[in-house]
Order: sequence, then structure tokens, then C-alpha cells
Amino acid sequence: MSKRTFLILLLISYSLLSFTQKYINLETYNVDSLLLVLPDQLTEERVNTLNNLSVSLFFKEFDLSEHYADEAMSLAKELNYEKGIADGFRNYGHLYRHQGNYPQALNNYFEALSSYEKLDKKHTSAWVCYDIATTHYFARNYEKTIEYANMALDQFRKHLEGGATVGNVRDTISVHRGLIETYYLMGFDENLEMDLKVLEAMKKYNFGITEIICMTWSIGVGYYVTGETDSAKVYFHNALAYPGEDPSVQAQKYRALIWLADLHYSEGEFDTTISYLQTAFEWYNKNGFLFWTMYVSNNLGSFYYENGELNIAEKYYLQSERIFKEMINRNSWHRHDSLKYIVSYGSELYVPLPIKFVKEMMWIYGESIYHKLYQINEKKTRVYEELEYYIAYSKARDTLNKLMRNREQIELQTKYESERKDQQIDNLSKENEFKDFRISQSRIILFGLVGLVILIVILAIVLVRQNKLREHQRNLLLQQKLFRSQMNPHFLFNSLSSIHDLIIYEKSAEAGKYLLKFAKLVRNILDSSVEEYVLLEDEISTIKNYLELQKVRFPDKFDYSIEIDKTLDPEIMKIPPMLAQPFIENSIEHGFKNKKGKGNLHISFVLNDQQIRFDVEDDGIGRDKAQEILFKQNKDHKSMATTITLERIQVLNKKQKKKITLDIQDLKDDNNIPTGTKVTFEIPIVFS
Repeated sequence: MSKRTFLILLLISYSLLSFTQKYINLETYNVDSLLLVLPDQLTEERVNTLNNLSVSLFFKEFDLSEHYADEAMSLAKELNYEKGIADGFRNYGHLYRHQGNYPQALNNYFEALSSYEKLDKKHTSAWVCYDIATTHYFARNYEKTIEYANMALDQFRKHLEGGATVGNVRDTISVHRGLIETYYLMGFDENLEMDLKVLEAMKKYNFGITEIICMTWSIGVGYYVTGETDSAKVYFHNALAYPGEDPSVQAQKYRALIWLADLHYSEGEFDTTISYLQTAFEWYNKNGFLFWTMYVSNNLGSFYYENGELNIAEKYYLQSERIFKEMINRNSWHRHDSLKYIVSYGSELYVPLPIKFVKEMMWIYGESIYHKLYQINEKKTRVYEELEYYIAYSKARDTLNKLMRNREQIELQTKYESERKDQQIDNLSKENEFKDFRISQSRIILFGLVGLVILIVILAIVLVRQNKLREHQRNLLLQQKLFRSQMNPHFLFNSLSSIHDLIIYEKSAEAGKYLLKFAKLVRNILDSSVEEYVLLEDEISTIKNYLELQKVRFPDKFDYSIEIDKTLDPEIMKIPPMLAQPFIENSIEHGFKNKKGKGNLHISFVLNDQQIRFDVEDDGIGRDKAQEILFKQNKDHKSMATTITLERIQVLNKKQKKKITLDIQDLKDDNNIPTGTKVTFEIPIVFS
């Protein structure tokens, strides 16, 4: 996925605090100057100054910005100053969007849009449409992003009296630039052609050098991801060739250099890759860009890790960890406050990055760094360091999951608020149409029926969506209930007892080893309880840990083997977690426990016609004999493994075309004597 984010709006230059910064479609002012004139102002001028203070502070001091916005709105309503009210609603939209409260931002933007339309402020109304599009973009509601961006374009293209259009060239190019980003994320092929046209227009109409560099390396990325590497190199080198010593220009050149390094790595040119990355690292580190220093160091670590050079990889990952901790302590991507006004990511050229976006990006890489350090220590068999980084990785994953779950909730609320507002606008439009229709009595019935049909369709759509949401919630509750049933308390207690025995008999190394496996197993089970699919490598790890702990309990009762088809890629393929766990447990607890001699358990994962065939085969006493023994021991015992698994498969199959299948075979020899059990799952491939 592209690292770019779009917020392409109207370019106006203003002085911000003691720094000079250009934001597109974000009118910021010198706060000290505004505070000097504020005491002498009483009416509409005071409202305007308060609104200007609010918009100039929303990305730096939320509480103070909100205070000025509240005062401006209160005075504007008291004076019945409609433009001041409209500006106030738009300021509230900026405030809440920057904080990540997208539903509340949308509410205020819609109020602003309605007010500007009543005032016939066509140009500002168009940009508020784009504010709404931008909010939907951050909420990952891309269809609405395109809808409202096109609404902005339509308004800019309308003609005023005298023949001029509402918007100028810069307005339309800016919105097209934003649409390019959205089309790119949605996988549409036409975005490269639009990219080239936008770059040509930027050069023709003398856009800023930083904008042009951003656009140039973005085109290089577009060619790179579509496999046209020669064209990609041309545009990356073009970006590097632009003149200028401005820090924002330099920062964007190094963005191009990072992408160029990635391209050379894909072509196997490792020396060039390392040289480019080290050059970028030195510049970012020297100038205090913490995020990009960590990013490049992480890339270097990944390069050496993938090539098996663990010691060098560990050095870079430890370096990335130190920078990550510094970012967390500073709660910032930068070592110096002045860098907040430098365009290092790209989107800062247009508007400050939302706080939620910054936090998510920090923790995404933090989780990755701790995971790699855990894996390196695991490979080096450093038990205590492995445990330390596994705990750090788990905590980082918890923090990231919390941020993601919060974002998903906000995204749902955003979609709901958008649909509600759309329906209100639609209803208002219909009311106006109905008033017009009443002029012609002959058409009342016809249009009344049309309106009724549309209303019924809208209500039907709303009801269907609500039913789907309720069904989704029911499925999640069922999944968590089913997974909780997998946590056999007897197994957990017996495993801990076995580890306790090792400690008593002073086998501390073995105790530490199995305690770590027990912690990993419990952690994986808890993580799986909120996921429908997990990576195949994680599922295999869970099974291994479970079997190793069972071996501690029953050291002489069974052996096991796990076979993985070489054509499978466990790092990107996913399967539903713990489908086979109940059957593995039955094999050990019932198939081998009452068998004379040692049992054998074979587990295999094989690629079979675009599906993963997952087999669990044992040579135990068989299901019939095991059930007979259980009945003698406990007449009320009922095995729920098959019933629970079938119910769970039924829930999963509702969401996909290719279905999961389960087959259980009772194995017998030529004399019809039970020789074990074989459980087979056919699972459609899902990629991460």
C-alpha cells in the first residue's frame, strides 16, 4: 500500500506563530497579532478574529482552539451573524478531524455546508465538500471520499455571471490530486494517467517545488507497483534532481531515495540498496526526523534479517527500538518542535497530520520492531531475552489493537453519521421538490408515488444494513464463546502442575523452556479469541506449543510429527484458529491415554487445488472404544468437539463463496479392527 496520504486543497501562504508554513486550504494566522487586536473588537470583527484564532491553533492546542471556537459561535449566534456561524461550524470540523473524532467532524462540516449554501458562498461550499471528502478518507470510507470530492469538482466547474468558473485551475488540480490518492488505494488503474496530467499542470501553473517533488516521486511509486521499474527509476531520479536547499524539499528528496532503495533491492542490487538507505539514515538522524530515522533503520534490519545476517539485523532493530522509545516519550515524530512545520511525510504540505494517524504509525512500527527482536533472540536460543521481547511485542500489539479497534468503531460511526446526514439532505431535497410539484396539480400523484417508492427503498436498505450489523455482532459473540470453550481448565492446571514438578526437581532450564511455551500458548489462544483468521505460522506455533506441553504431561504416551507442504507460505496465508485443537486433544486424552504402548500423531498442511488440506491422524484406540471407556467412567459425559466445530464452520461459511469442509474417518485394518482416527479439513486460502 502507498505511504502517501492525500489532503490536496487551495494553496494560500500564511505566517504561523513564529514559523513560516504553507498549508493548502488551511488559512492560519499570526496568533500574537490576532490577540493584540481582539480586546478592542466587539461585534462581527470579534467573531472573525476568534474564528481565525481557533483555526490557527487547532493542530497545536486543542483546548484553547475549542475555547475560541465556542466564544466565536456564541457571539455569532447572539449577533445572528450567519457567516460567523458557518465559519464556526467549519472550525469545529477541523478541530474534531484532527483529533480523530470523524463523526463529530462530519456533523459540523455538514452544518457549515448548509450555512454556506444559504449564503450562496459557492467557492467555500465547494471546499467544505472537500473537507467532508477528506474526513471520509481518514475514516477509510473511500466511496464517500470520491462522491464528495466529485461534488467539489462539480461546484468548482460551475459558471458565474460573466463566464468565469467558481474555482480556478489550482482548485480543480488540487481536488484531482486528492482523487488520485483515493483511486490508487482502491486499486484503480487509471490513477497513473491522472498523475501525469496533474504533474504537467503543476509545472505549467508554477506550483511550489515541494508539491512538484511529492507528485514526481508519487508517480515513480505508481510505476514501481505496476512493475514498470525503468519508468519508476526515471521519476525517482527526477525527484532527486530538483534544486533547492529548503528542508521540506530535502526531506522529500530522501523519500524518493528510500523508494529507489526499495526498487534496487527488488532487483537484487544489495550494495546500492544499503548505500541509499545508509545515506537516508544519516540525513534523517542528523536533522532529528525520528520517525524516518526509525523507518530507515527498520528497513536495514529487515534487509539483513531476510539475508540471514542476524547480528547486523539485531544492531539495526535495537537502534530502531531506541528511536521508537524516544518518539513515545516525546509523543512526536520529531526530536525538535520546529520540525513539525517541515514536510517530511508529504501530507503536512496540505494540513497537519491527525493525532490518531501519527499514533497508529508509531505503534505499527513499534510492534514490528519488537516482533523481530523476539524472533532473533528465539533463533539465538537466548531464553530470557526472548521472553523479554515477547512480552514487549505483546504489549505493543495490545496497544496497536486498541488503537485499531477504536478506529474501526469510529469508522462505523462515521459511516452511520454520513448516511444519516445524506438521508436528511435527501429528505430536505424531496420536501423542496414536493413544494414545487404542488404548483402543478396534475403531477402531484405521480411524484408523490415516486417519493414513496424511494423512501421505501431507503428504509429497506437501512433495515438490511442493520440486520447485517446485528448478524455480525452475533457471529463475534458466538466465536468468542466457542473459543472460550477450547480453554480446557484441566489441561491448563495439569500443565502448570508438570512445570511445577520440574521446578521442584531443580530442572530450572526445562521449567523455563516449558513456561515460555505455556505463556505463548495462552497468549495465542487469547489473541485467537478475537480473530476469525490467523497466520498459518501462528497456528502451527500454537499447535507445537500445545503438543510440547502435552508431552510434558504424558512423556511416554505419544510422539508427534508436523508436515508442512513447501508450496505453502505460512507468513502470508491465513486459516481459522484452533479448528483442529479439540480433535488433537481427543487423540491424546482418549486415543492414547488408554492405549497399550506409545501412540503416534501426524499433522500435515498440504496445498490442494487452491485450498489448504489440514489432516490430523492418530493410531489410537478409535472413537468407538474411547466412547465406551468414557461411558463407563462417566455416563453423563458428552463430547462437544464435533458439534462446536461444525457450528463454527457453519458461521464462517456464511461469509465466503468457497466453503470449509470437515471429514472424520475411523481407520481400520483388514480385519475391521480400529487402528485410529483421521480428521481432514479443506480450508480456502486467505491471504494477509
